[in-house]
Amino acid sequence: MQEEQQTIPDMVDEVRAGRMSRRNLFHALTAMGLSAAGVGAIAAAVASPSLSSSSQEVHVHESTAQHIQLHDQHLAHQGNNDSDALNNDYAENAIVEDSMHREPFMGRNAIMTRKNLIFTAASDATITVTNRIATGNQVTAEWVATGWHTGDLPGLPASERFFSLRGVTVVVRENGKIVRESLYYDVNELRRQLGHIQ
Repeated sequence: MQEEQQTIPDMVDEVRAGRMSRRNLFHALTAMGLSAAGVGAIAAAVASPSLSSSSQEVHVHESTAQHIQLHDQHLAHQGNNDSDALNNDYAENAIVEDSMHREPFMGRNAIMTRKNLIFTAASDATITVTNRIATGNQVTAEWVATGWHTGDLPGLPASERFFSLRGVTVVVRENGKIVRESLYYDVNELRRQLGHIQ
């Protein structure tokens, strides 16, 4: 019999729906190996409005080593701004949830529109992975993103300011393709750094 467990995005959905306590979520995240900074990034995102999403199960029997390798490739594609390779990383009906947006991005076209917006808005951007955990087909990466805010983001006109933001991305794959990607970070902290909140 196949062993299954909830993904982090599913647990976040449970907290937002009132079916799981924040405390239980934080204990689960800590038990998985997330750092205090990673738990904090998810905690900040949990406080934001609920996103429409679809549940994805974690299948523990799948090769975590393969998912780590695919995640490394995805980060390389992102670092090189390789839109074609990034587009191919996602399943046709993939879902991306981003703490800055109330609604998820559904399908490759919407996801790539979001990626291109980010490439334009952040000059000299780098993402440094500080902790990574693989469980079944779920890869959880804690990161620090830095760069210059040189293009508009939703509600954040270009400020020409430097930013450094901690966050967590959870990637769920099926058949080698990303089916769900959830980005958790403190949007208010980003707004503060860009001069939109005092």
